[in-house]
Amino acid sequence: MTYKQEIIDFYNARTNYDNEATLNRAIALFDYATPCPGQSVLDVASGTGNIALKAAQKVDTSGSVIGIDIATELLKIAQQKIQAQNLSNVELIEVDAQAYDPEPDKFDAIYCSYAIVLFPNIPKILEILVSLPQVRRIHRIYLLV
Repeated sequence: MTYKQEIIDFYNARTNYDNEATLNRAIALFDYATPCPGQSVLDVASGTGNIALKAAQKVDTSGSVIGIDIATELLKIAQQKIQAQNLSNVELIEVDAQAYDPEPDKFDAIYCSYAIVLFPNIPKILEILVSLPQVRRIHRIYLLV
């Protein structure tokens, strides 16, 4: 079994992932860099959508959020939360961050909460995220471990 498949299986099995600690830990990113109304946000390794949902509220209906992740089950939980909050400005995509190819000039900000340490080649994923020509501006990239 590959490392990537181990990560997928591990997180797909964590259907009780959300709790007060994981939520507070994730949204702490907004203490440092908060998106503004009308902006477009990418949430890398979105999981259950804590960052994506908070970003969707911040960018309002004039903005948009895309959450990407490789864990199907966590994305299902995120989709349920999106529907429960009646958010229409969030899209979830099941894709490996290293393979994601957004349309040109798509994002104002990129967020990744804690999951950066799970990538097998951290310098490579940082290089990909920072060098995306499609990103208008990256507020900050935090390595939260």
